[in-house]
Amino acid sequence: MKQATLQVKIYSQFHVYYEGVAETVSAISRVGEFDILPGHANFFTLLVAGNISITSNGKSAEMVVSQGVMQVADDNVKVFVDI
Repeated sequence: MKQATLQVKIYSQFHVYYEGVAETVSAISRVGEFDILPGHANFFTLLVAGNISITSNGKSAEMVVSQGVMQVADDNVKVFVDI
């Protein structure tokens, strides 16, 4: 059985930092750290300075952002950073 995944795009006005599939995405909002997993409810939040972690194929990658906006809908995660 195929594992459920997220379609993720992390980008700014002039650059795409990540575009692909992931098993999890973790970030930080004013409320604290959170994780997005496949099947997550629709979600919208403002990100604060910190790391965004992406786990794909069992490997983790991190990027530092100063701020951003995250939208999650139907296993699609879009993050517009450094606005």
